[in-house]
Amino acid sequence: MISVCCFDSLPAAAHLRDEVNALNRRSARPDPFSTFEFFENYQRNGDVQPPGHSPQLWFLAAFRAGRLIAYLALEQVTHRILWIRVATLGFLVTHDGDRPHLVASPDDQQDASAAIYKHLLERRREWALLELQQQDASSPLFPPPAAADLSGHLVSQWPSLPNCTIHVRWATLHDYVAAMDKKFRSNLDRQLRHLIAAGRLEWLSSSDPLATPALLELYRSIEPRSWKSSTHTSIGSHPQRTAYFEGLLQAHQPMRVSIQILLLDDVPIAGLINGGFGDGLYALHIVYDEAFSLFTPGSAMLLLGMRQAIQGGFGSFNLLSGFDYYKARWLAQASDTQIAQIYRVGTLPYWHRKLGDWKRVLFPGRADPVRALFNPLRRKVGRRQHAPAGLGKSPAITIQPAQRLQWIELISLVRRSAGDSLSAAALATVLQIKTPAASRVPRSTHSS
Repeated sequence: MISVCCFDSLPAAAHLRDEVNALNRRSARPDPFSTFEFFENYQRNGDVQPPGHSPQLWFLAAFRAGRLIAYLALEQVTHRILWIRVATLGFLVTHDGDRPHLVASPDDQQDASAAIYKHLLERRREWALLELQQQDASSPLFPPPAAADLSGHLVSQWPSLPNCTIHVRWATLHDYVAAMDKKFRSNLDRQLRHLIAAGRLEWLSSSDPLATPALLELYRSIEPRSWKSSTHTSIGSHPQRTAYFEGLLQAHQPMRVSIQILLLDDVPIAGLINGGFGDGLYALHIVYDEAFSLFTPGSAMLLLGMRQAIQGGFGSFNLLSGFDYYKARWLAQASDTQIAQIYRVGTLPYWHRKLGDWKRVLFPGRADPVRALFNPLRRKVGRRQHAPAGLGKSPAITIQPAQRLQWIELISLVRRSAGDSLSAAALATVLQIKTPAASRVPRSTHSS
């Protein structure tokens, strides 16, 4: 017999912390986004709610004979539509993570899923819509278990962004690059040679909690010069989002976060934030200076991230969701996912869904589910920008003296701490690239 208990706050469930983390480690798919500490940081800082939305935690814990066998972190959000209060249920972690799911051991997944659905349906009057994002083929939540009585509900599903993961099967970075498509490898080699010739490169990296705050400041200084600067995806887009990433750097977090920064003439131009957990390395965030886009500094960061995965003995380098057409070139395997939606018949979200269905019948061809999977923010920003300089010209950017002084202080702090660094010559060796003659590409100039 399985019983389900719903906790409306994480402090109320804090006595389960060790059991939750132990169950995650032995579950079908352990991940850092299902740890108790991650939930705490995410609920505190991770999701910036729009005005008028009232979130409430539903932390569902399933027990058999008093032993925790499964858990599911949901959030109820109440908002107003046409002056009517509407409550929806969805995952607590909706972005910055990988395929939110029911956490259970393989033997308990199906029974726990049925018990969770039974609990949710007994409380159906408290929600109008249950939305389960990024459910893949292995999900025990969708399709719903046969025991779930969904009469009086509308069940729909839509394609979602696939997860992209590189399964590490190479002993060296050279072997990994050699396995790439020949044309892509050739273009990558050409672009990175131009990057190395553009100026004095240096790479800094650390997972030391004493150094990562300084690296995060260097990382954030790149964002105003990136395409993400005008979107909610940037770390500096909201103080709460900045606090979320700062929280991930804390030493008590089970996921060990490392930050890598690429410098050009002591100017930060690209960065990568990775999180290591168990056998997996996760690419949490990447940024690069848009002025250098044709030099592909982001590609250099991905290669260095793959180097970390190989040297660190990780079994996978998880690039999370989005841009699957591009990540496939990096030998990432895409896992298709879908959004599952369960509407209570007669509610406002139900009629909104039915209206949308009728429009698609009356006006076929307007909706393009494939086009919807592309990143609309990146496309919107891309249309506003002018094309950067060609590869024959190194961009010049204006640096304020105060900003340059801050960078010098932060870089010095990182160099003194426990971490790793590579010079331009070492980078050329690591990336298996020959440095071209300096005359082929003029050095960059940074004016103060």
